[in-house]
Amino acid sequence: MRKHAALLAALGLVALASAGCGGGDDETAEPKAAAIDLTVTVWPDGPVGDSVSWQLTCEPTGGTHPDPEAACAALTAVPDPFGKVKPPDRCQDIPGGDDDVATLTGTFRGRAVDERFTRENACVAPRWDRIAPIFPTGF
Repeated sequence: MRKHAALLAALGLVALASAGCGGGDDETAEPKAAAIDLTVTVWPDGPVGDSVSWQLTCEPTGGTHPDPEAACAALTAVPDPFGKVKPPDRCQDIPGGDDDVATLTGTFRGRAVDERFTRENACVAPRWDRIAPIFPTGF
Protein backbone atom coordinates (compact mmCIF):
# COMPACT_ATOMS: atom_id res chain seq x y z
CA MET A 1 0.00 0.00 0.00
CA ARG A 2 2.83 2.40 0.81
CA LYS A 3 4.50 1.69 -2.52
CA HIS A 4 1.22 2.41 -4.29
CA ALA A 5 0.81 5.75 -2.44
CA ALA A 6 4.44 6.69 -3.12
CA LEU A 7 4.00 5.86 -6.82
CA LEU A 8 0.85 8.01 -7.04
CA ALA A 9 2.62 10.89 -5.29
CA ALA A 10 5.58 10.64 -7.68
CA LEU A 11 3.25 10.59 -10.70
CA GLY A 12 1.44 13.63 -9.34
CA LEU A 13 4.72 15.54 -9.02
CA VAL A 14 5.70 14.60 -12.57
CA ALA A 15 2.32 15.77 -13.83
CA LEU A 16 2.65 19.10 -11.99
CA ALA A 17 6.17 19.65 -13.28
CA SER A 18 5.08 18.84 -16.83
CA ALA A 19 2.14 21.23 -16.64
CA GLY A 20 4.50 24.08 -15.86
CA CYS A 21 6.77 23.35 -18.82
CA GLY A 22 6.12 24.47 -22.37
CA GLY A 23 3.15 26.37 -23.70
CA GLY A 24 4.01 29.41 -21.58
CA ASP A 25 6.35 31.08 -24.06
CA ASP A 26 4.64 34.41 -24.71
CA GLU A 27 6.94 35.18 -27.64
CA THR A 28 5.60 32.29 -29.71
CA ALA A 29 1.97 32.44 -28.57
CA GLU A 30 -0.58 33.50 -31.17
CA PRO A 31 -1.96 36.97 -30.45
CA LYS A 32 -5.58 37.00 -29.37
CA ALA A 33 -7.91 38.25 -32.10
CA ALA A 34 -9.79 41.43 -31.24
CA ALA A 35 -13.47 40.93 -30.41
CA ILE A 36 -14.23 44.14 -32.32
CA ASP A 37 -12.40 44.81 -35.59
CA LEU A 38 -13.78 47.66 -37.70
CA THR A 39 -12.75 49.87 -40.57
CA VAL A 40 -14.09 53.37 -39.95
CA THR A 41 -14.44 55.55 -43.04
CA VAL A 42 -15.63 59.16 -42.76
CA TRP A 43 -16.55 61.59 -45.53
CA PRO A 44 -16.46 64.94 -43.68
CA ASP A 45 -17.84 66.88 -46.67
CA GLY A 46 -20.50 64.38 -47.61
CA PRO A 47 -20.35 61.42 -49.96
CA VAL A 48 -18.92 63.45 -52.87
CA GLY A 49 -15.79 64.62 -51.01
CA ASP A 50 -12.62 62.88 -49.93
CA SER A 51 -12.75 60.20 -47.25
CA VAL A 52 -10.46 59.24 -44.39
CA SER A 53 -10.24 55.67 -43.01
CA TRP A 54 -8.91 54.14 -39.82
CA GLN A 55 -8.74 50.67 -38.36
CA LEU A 56 -10.27 50.25 -34.90
CA THR A 57 -9.90 47.20 -32.69
CA CYS A 58 -11.43 46.77 -29.25
CA GLU A 59 -11.04 44.01 -26.69
CA PRO A 60 -8.05 44.59 -26.90
CA THR A 61 -7.94 48.26 -27.89
CA GLY A 62 -5.78 49.32 -30.83
CA GLY A 63 -5.62 50.20 -34.50
CA THR A 64 -4.89 53.41 -36.38
CA HIS A 65 -7.95 55.29 -35.10
CA PRO A 66 -6.94 58.68 -33.57
CA ASP A 67 -8.59 57.88 -30.20
CA PRO A 68 -9.24 54.14 -29.94
CA GLU A 69 -9.93 54.29 -26.18
CA ALA A 70 -12.81 56.75 -26.56
CA ALA A 71 -14.16 54.96 -29.65
CA CYS A 72 -14.13 51.57 -27.93
CA ALA A 73 -15.73 53.03 -24.80
CA ALA A 74 -18.56 54.51 -26.91
CA LEU A 75 -19.10 51.24 -28.79
CA THR A 76 -19.14 49.02 -25.75
CA ALA A 77 -21.36 51.35 -23.67
CA VAL A 78 -24.33 50.77 -25.99
CA PRO A 79 -26.07 47.37 -26.05
CA ASP A 80 -26.60 47.54 -29.84
CA PRO A 81 -24.43 50.33 -31.28
CA PHE A 82 -25.69 49.64 -34.82
CA GLY A 83 -29.39 49.40 -34.08
CA LYS A 84 -32.06 52.00 -34.68
CA VAL A 85 -32.55 54.95 -32.36
CA LYS A 86 -35.99 56.37 -31.64
CA PRO A 87 -36.08 59.70 -33.48
CA PRO A 88 -37.71 62.81 -32.05
CA ASP A 89 -41.27 63.65 -33.08
CA ARG A 90 -41.53 65.27 -36.51
CA CYS A 91 -37.81 64.61 -37.04
CA GLN A 92 -38.10 65.10 -40.80
CA ASP A 93 -38.95 68.76 -40.11
CA ILE A 94 -35.79 69.31 -38.05
CA PRO A 95 -32.63 70.08 -40.05
CA GLY A 96 -29.69 67.75 -39.65
CA GLY A 97 -26.28 68.43 -38.23
CA ASP A 98 -23.87 68.51 -41.14
CA ASP A 99 -22.94 66.65 -44.31
CA ASP A 100 -20.82 64.00 -42.58
CA VAL A 101 -21.23 60.44 -43.79
CA ALA A 102 -19.46 57.41 -42.31
CA THR A 103 -19.34 53.67 -42.78
CA LEU A 104 -18.30 50.92 -40.41
CA THR A 105 -17.33 47.52 -41.80
CA GLY A 106 -15.83 44.49 -40.11
CA THR A 107 -16.86 42.44 -37.10
CA PHE A 108 -18.38 43.25 -33.73
CA ARG A 109 -18.18 40.40 -31.21
CA GLY A 110 -18.63 37.75 -33.89
CA ARG A 111 -21.27 39.65 -35.87
CA ALA A 112 -20.59 41.02 -39.37
CA VAL A 113 -20.95 44.80 -39.60
CA ASP A 114 -21.62 46.85 -42.73
CA GLU A 115 -23.33 50.05 -41.58
CA ARG A 116 -23.76 53.58 -42.94
CA PHE A 117 -24.25 56.59 -40.65
CA THR A 118 -25.23 60.18 -41.53
CA ARG A 119 -26.35 63.32 -39.76
CA GLU A 120 -28.52 64.52 -42.65
CA ASN A 121 -31.61 65.06 -40.51
CA ALA A 122 -32.89 64.68 -36.98
CA CYS A 123 -34.33 61.24 -37.83
CA VAL A 124 -30.89 59.67 -38.26
CA ALA A 125 -28.53 62.02 -36.36
CA PRO A 126 -29.21 60.39 -32.94
CA ARG A 127 -27.79 57.11 -34.26
CA TRP A 128 -24.53 58.91 -35.13
CA ASP A 129 -24.48 60.90 -31.90
CA ARG A 130 -24.81 57.84 -29.66
CA ILE A 131 -21.39 56.52 -30.81
CA ALA A 132 -19.89 59.83 -32.01
CA PRO A 133 -16.34 59.21 -30.67
CA ILE A 134 -15.98 56.56 -33.37
CA PHE A 135 -16.25 59.31 -36.01
CA PRO A 136 -13.33 61.66 -35.27
CA THR A 137 -13.48 65.31 -36.30
CA GLY A 138 -10.76 67.80 -37.06
CA PHE A 139 -8.45 65.38 -38.84
